[in-house]
Order: sequence, then C-alpha cells, then structure tokens
Amino acid sequence: MRPVLLLIAAVAVVAACGDPTPRGRPDSVRAVAAAPVPPAVPRPPVSIDTVGSALLELWPLGVDRSRQADEMRRLVEHLQADLSLVPGFAWAAVLASGDGSSLLLSVAWRDSAAAGRGDTMLAGWLRLPSDTALRRRQDGTLTPRVLLRRTTGATPQFREGAMLLFTRYVMKPGHSFGALATLADSNIAMRVLQDTAAQGGALLVAADSGALYMLLQARNATALDPGFGLPTTSLPFWAPFATREEQLMAVVAIITPR
Repeated sequence: MRPVLLLIAAVAVVAACGDPTPRGRPDSVRAVAAAPVPPAVPRPPVSIDTVGSALLELWPLGVDRSRQADEMRRLVEHLQADLSLVPGFAWAAVLASGDGSSLLLSVAWRDSAAAGRGDTMLAGWLRLPSDTALRRRQDGTLTPRVLLRRTTGATPQFREGAMLLFTRYVMKPGHSFGALATLADSNIAMRVLQDTAAQGGALLVAADSGALYMLLQARNATALDPGFGLPTTSLPFWAPFATREEQLMAVVAIITPR
C-alpha cells in the first residue's frame, strides 16, 4: 500500500510542476492566439466640396455587366499603387451601380498642376476613346473637372458603403445650359424636400458647361427610387435641353495618399 501512495504523490508533484499549457502548441503559437486583434480603422468620409481646398473631378464609366467587378478591381489597384503616390493627390472614391453597367470615379486634387499630372494616367487606365468628338457626344464634356453649384440638406459624403443616386444630364447641341441648371436647382430642392429617404443632395457642373451632375445621399441601401417624382403626363424638365441617365450607386472603395 505504501509504494502505491508514494507513486500517486510523485505523479501529483510532476503534474503540478510541469507545463500547464496543452501539448503540441508551441509558445509562439499560444502567444499569437492570446494577443488581442487590433480593431479595423475605418476610413474617414470625404465631402463633396469644390469650394474648399480641393479640385474635384468626376469620371463616369460605362462597363460590360459581366466585367464590372474586374474593372473595379483593376481601377482600385492602379489608384492604390500609383495615383496615391502622385504629389497633390487628395483622395479618390470608386462607386459601382447595382445593375453592373456603370462605375463612377471621383478624384480630388490639391491644385491644378497635380490634376494635370494625374489626369494623363487616369485617361489611360480608364481606356477613354481617343476620338474627342465621340467622347463629347457621349459625355457632353471633355473635362472631368466639376464645380459645386448647389447643395440641399446635408452635404453628400463619400464613405465606404454609402449609397448615392447619381444623375447625369448631357447637354444637347444648341440648347441653353443656364436654363437647364436653373431648372435642376429647383428639381434637387424638391426631391430632397419630398423624398424623406434622401439626406441631402449636391448639384455639380462640368467646367466647360457640357454636363450637369446630381448626387443624392440615401439613408439606406434601398431608400431612393430613381423614378421618384417623374411626371406622368408631360415631358420632364430636362427633355428639351439634355439627355439623362440615372443610377443608384454604392461607394466600394476610398483611396487616400500614401
């Protein structure tokens, strides 16, 4: 009986003095497992503003529906690897439409010289047509630079996951840009006032007055209706002056300087 008791006591002492951690897990693995995971740092939102410190550009892009994800990935890689290193680059935001047919790139620069350096690279990455007459017919403008004409409600912001309704009006030859812009001023005010799903909106004009852009900030992913407020019996206000396209878009990436 005594030998048995001595053996039990020896086993207990060895167990108490040994490594209490599970076998087969090295100290380095245990340390990694125990280390706290740092929280992800969200990117700050960027406001749609051309009055303050930045020059703002909009680059609307039509894409093949089956290639939208690939084109978006390719564009983000270029922006992150190259454009973020250009002196004077402020930020960029990439938006994608829900139907897969469109991308929208917004880029902000600190000065005109920086925009000139970056725009040459962007035009190549975006594979824009070399025929300027064709581009003007399609886009209404040859310049991506825009000026903020009006804000209504909360100023729209590009933040990851944000939903915005993007409308582009392309001027018809020989028609009054001033008349279209004045009517659009009233339209954006009425839409924000009447559609409770809209937090606010911004009206931007191309620097050469060839196109007009409206951005409405949605409160949630399914809030804004592209057909909201459209007339049922008469022509819409833009019909005599411009062609129009409208897409609900989500911010899929924000790029800041490195």
